[in-house]
Amino acid sequence: MKKNFILLLVTPIIVALTPSIGYSQYSEDALRLSMPGVSVGARALGLGMAYTGIANDFSAVYWNPAGLGQMRLNEISFGLSHLSTTDMSGFYGNQQSFTNSATNVNSFGMVYPFPTTRGSLVIAIGYGRQADFTTGLSFKGFNPKSSIIPFLNQTLAYELYLVDQQGNTPLVDSLEQSGKVIEGGGINHWTVGGAVEAAKQLYLGVALNFISGSYTYNRNYSEADIYNKYSLSRFDTAYAFNTLDLINTIDGDISGFTAKIGLLYKFRNNSRVGFSVKLPSYYTIKETFATDGTSSFDIPDRNGVSSYHFIQDGRNEYDVASPFVFAGGLSIAIQDLMLSGDLEFTDWTQMEFRNADQQLLNLNTQIKELFQPTVNVRVGAEYEFNTIGLRLRGGFAFLPSPYNGDPASFAQKYITGGVGFIIENSIGIDVGYARGFRDSYRVNYNDFDVNGQPTSKTTESIKTNNVIATISYRF
Repeated sequence: MKKNFILLLVTPIIVALTPSIGYSQYSEDALRLSMPGVSVGARALGLGMAYTGIANDFSAVYWNPAGLGQMRLNEISFGLSHLSTTDMSGFYGNQQSFTNSATNVNSFGMVYPFPTTRGSLVIAIGYGRQADFTTGLSFKGFNPKSSIIPFLNQTLAYELYLVDQQGNTPLVDSLEQSGKVIEGGGINHWTVGGAVEAAKQLYLGVALNFISGSYTYNRNYSEADIYNKYSLSRFDTAYAFNTLDLINTIDGDISGFTAKIGLLYKFRNNSRVGFSVKLPSYYTIKETFATDGTSSFDIPDRNGVSSYHFIQDGRNEYDVASPFVFAGGLSIAIQDLMLSGDLEFTDWTQMEFRNADQQLLNLNTQIKELFQPTVNVRVGAEYEFNTIGLRLRGGFAFLPSPYNGDPASFAQKYITGGVGFIIENSIGIDVGYARGFRDSYRVNYNDFDVNGQPTSKTTESIKTNNVIATISYRF
């Protein structure tokens, strides 16, 4: 299965290497846009993101808009988030650690319950950060099996004096390979939501989400002949290969639209059951990209070093449709203790590329083969100390990998905790924390041995730390 390929000309995660200055997407691009983030709202995060059957604050527009109907007071809320991700990589026996982080506004919004003589009518407007693309990777090691050079864009390789006019090269293995990757950006929702009490303690709601966002990718990739194995001849001159350095960049702009509908029923002692359906999201992606290459050689008969430099760049635009997401949640109140649980179903084979050339549309068949449906499981608990206005929270989330055949270690796991304070029954301060961990791997270019295993593969052990702090005022 493909897993986060890092190729020469990258699209938001990968770019195909073609005989010309080709640039195309892979199925991972659709996946990155479709994957949910950890949370909107500190309370939800602390509860293991098991919030579909609770949803009684502004973040209901993200989890289950029907929950807005429970609110009887105006609310203004604001939240910040901090994400730190650490990637421990393994490459031909060498390990390296790389950390990247980002701080963003997690949410801000307002909830207004209309005065009614019967039932409820509540609207909400605001902003939420759905997903954060912040990651980082560093690797280095001696690869005796292969080189990226035979797989480079031929125009680039020729201008860097790495291949001849027919694309032939002796530079095929036994080089030191290293790289650093930094990704950033994220997806934001600008939301208008509302809910009504359709029958006693039965709430229906809808949220319309206008999507904005960005994606940035920067990779420095190098190969070096540290054991002086290679020399080339071009134009009757002998060249001893030293290094190849590639700098790949992407700047992407994301826009789109999605909606979520929900139902929530409140029963005995503030217990609740809720359901939500996230309709397919429709994204438009506009990207600019570039590959900056530099090669260097020793030239014995000139007693010096010669280097060559070449840049390729371009633009691209395409659409992506994400799948339906069905969620159900239950919260049970037992005196001062509340237990919650969510199940969330997504059929990842329903992702699609749209409004693109035929090469890209052909990847929709690949999506059917690579991906599978998954069921996310999330549980949480909250204990309230009424006399001092304190709430303690904890939870766990298990999100299986959407790739067919991935082991359980590739699933995203989160252990969460949180605390909340209520001041004068009007000001709420909540802090949530999630520790995430999973395994993965990246393939640096499309070369495989006789057993079908990639010859330049970086294994990854990924740890994340998410913190969200939210303050709200109800009046």
